[in-house]
Amino acid sequence: MWVYAWFYLAWGLNYFRQDFFTRTGIPYAVYSADTFRSFLSAYTDSLNASFLPVEEVDRALVAEEIRKGYCEIAGRFSLVAPARHLHPKPMLVPSLMSGVGVLGYMGPFFSEYNLNPDLLPVQYPFTYAHEMAHVLGISSEAEANLYGFLVCSRSDVPEIRFSAYLALLPYVLSNAFQLLPEDEFNRWKETISPEVKDVYNRKTAYWEDLYNPLIGEIQSTAYNWFLKGNNIPSGRKNYSEVVALLMAVK
Repeated sequence: MWVYAWFYLAWGLNYFRQDFFTRTGIPYAVYSADTFRSFLSAYTDSLNASFLPVEEVDRALVAEEIRKGYCEIAGRFSLVAPARHLHPKPMLVPSLMSGVGVLGYMGPFFSEYNLNPDLLPVQYPFTYAHEMAHVLGISSEAEANLYGFLVCSRSDVPEIRFSAYLALLPYVLSNAFQLLPEDEFNRWKETISPEVKDVYNRKTAYWEDLYNPLIGEIQSTAYNWFLKGNNIPSGRKNYSEVVALLMAVK
């Protein structure tokens, strides 16, 4: 009982804050096929333009850029501005976390965030920003993706910008697959540059090699139940809802 109470008093009550649109006053963007196609075109152009090979990242620079980015948007989105002492910790059992596909997580009991040491350099900035959003009081995975994208895509550091656009790609792919006719979806995929496709495919293959289907499925199911039980009715699908938020913000 005390562990349960500790979880909610330390951080878990964030699951019951007002929703994004109520809290920010931003109107919900009703779906329009033309608006989505416009978003898709603009995103793809920016994704292709942001590409560069990322062999390593300066983690101290990432920390400073993301802290600065959150300070700039905190007031607009009712976020807590990050303190300078915040820094991520490495996961204790990265092989297990990689086996279930977890790149990072927020430890609610002490309000700390943990990053997977197996992260590829190109994934590090966005994952850092995503998990920091949780530390700042955001429970929605879609919102954490939104703020991670906004902070990283507006950075002056090219590696951080590309990390943002690449991280958004699987969610854009998912939305486009559901919303576009098959032939149009396939034509759109051809507009993604070969260089970006290569990075995306190598990243996907890298994590598939580390993934354990049995424990991965158990973790996915348990986390889906957990989210639905904590005011996130769409469960794990919440991650992909970042596209709707981004279209509303834009």
